[in-house]
Amino acid sequence: MQARLKVGSDSKPRLLVAKGCFDPMGGAERDIIRVIPSLMERFEVSVATLRPSKEVQSLCSDLGLRLLSPAEPWALPTGIINEVLHNKQRRSFQAWASVQGIMEEISSVDGIHLVSGDGSIGILQLVDPGTRVHVHYLEPDRGLHEVVLHLDVQGRPKRPLFVTRLALSFARFSDRRLVRKYINRDNVRVSANSSYSSSMFRSVYGFEAGIIRPTVSSSEFTERQTDEEEGAWKDVEDLPEPPWVVTVGGFNWVKGIWECISMLEGSGVGLVVIGRGSDEDLHSLREHAKASDVDMWVYSDLDLSQLIATMRRSRAVISMAHGEPFGLTAIEALSVGVPALFVDDGGFRDSIIDGICGRLLPRDDYAAWHRAIEVAGDPEVIDKWETTGRNRIRELSLDPKSQSDFIYDALFPDHSPIEIEEE
Repeated sequence: MQARLKVGSDSKPRLLVAKGCFDPMGGAERDIIRVIPSLMERFEVSVATLRPSKEVQSLCSDLGLRLLSPAEPWALPTGIINEVLHNKQRRSFQAWASVQGIMEEISSVDGIHLVSGDGSIGILQLVDPGTRVHVHYLEPDRGLHEVVLHLDVQGRPKRPLFVTRLALSFARFSDRRLVRKYINRDNVRVSANSSYSSSMFRSVYGFEAGIIRPTVSSSEFTERQTDEEEGAWKDVEDLPEPPWVVTVGGFNWVKGIWECISMLEGSGVGLVVIGRGSDEDLHSLREHAKASDVDMWVYSDLDLSQLIATMRRSRAVISMAHGEPFGLTAIEALSVGVPALFVDDGGFRDSIIDGICGRLLPRDDYAAWHRAIEVAGDPEVIDKWETTGRNRIRELSLDPKSQSDFIYDALFPDHSPIEIEEE
C-alpha cells in the first residue's frame, strides 16, 4: 500500500525524534540535539523522551517544538536484579505508554527517528508495524554483550566473569529477542554510527545495519579561539601546568583513563581528565597517577566553552578507550585543530587516518605514544593536521545538514512518489 504523508501547514513530512533518556547528557545526546535544527529544514519535528535534559528542554522551547515526556522523569531501573531480569528495556514499555499524547503523536507522524540507549526500544511496542522508523542504533548493549563494563577502573573483573556471563544470560536472550522483534520489521531501517559498531551489531544481532556517523559543529568547535573561550578559565585557580594532554570520559576501565596514566609515566607530560564517576574510582586514579609520577587534573562539570578551551590549550587530545563505537572526541579535536592521538581500536579508525590527520597507536607501545606526543608539539605537524583534520570531517560529511539528509534517505530510501494527505 502506498504511504500517505500527513503533512502540516508547511507541507513537510512529520517526524518524531525519540530517545529514551536525554539525561545525563553525553555524546549521543549532544549529537541529536545538534542535528534537530537541520532536521527542521526537512521535517515538521516533535521530540519524545522518558528523561528530558535541560538542554533538550531549552532547545525545544527556543525552536517551538512539541516535547512529550512523562509528568515525572522515568527512573531507570538499577541494581543487579534489574540487570539480570533486563528490566531496563522491559519497564520502559509502560513508561512510554504513560506519556500523555504519545499515541496520538505516533499515529500522526510520517516517520520516527529513534536514537538507541536506555529505554529507547520500548517505544516501538506502541508503533504500528506499517510506520516508517529509522533507528540510529549506536551500539549493542555493551553491559550485556561485552566484558569491558564488568571490569573495575584498573581492569580487574568486579566478580568472576563466568558468574557475570551466567547471571546475564536471560538478559542477553531478552535483548536479542526484543531487537529482532521490533528492529527487524520491514519498515524499520537501522544505522550504526561507525564501521566498527555496524560489525558489532551484525555480530550480536545477526543482521545488517547501515552507517550514519555523528556530527561536529564548526560553529561550536571553531577553528580559532572565541571570546567565550578566552574568558572560560578566568575564575579557575587550579589550572594545569604545561605540557599536558587531555582525555574525555568517565572514571572506568572502558574509557582507558588508567592506561593513559600508565602510558604517560616517564613522559614528563601531565594529564587533564574531563569526566565523572564514583569518588572511589577517582581516588584510585589519583593514587595511580601519584605512583606513576604523572600530574593529573580532573574536571567534571565544564561548560562547552571550557571544554573547548581545555582541548585547544593541550599538547594533544588522547584516548585509550576500549571498543569505542565512534568517538566524538576525535572529530571534536580535528575540528578545533588539536593533534588527535588515539588508540588503534574501535570507531576511531573511521575518523582518523594514521599519520595524515592524527595518529592511531598500538595500545601497549608506550614508546610510540611518547614519540607521538613529542611530535604533536611540532608547529609544522600542528599546521598540517589542522588542515587534513578538517578535510577529513568534510570527506565524511560529519555535519548536521548531511546527517539530516541521511536520516531522510533512511526513512524514504526509494524516493518514490508519496501521496500527501492534506489537513
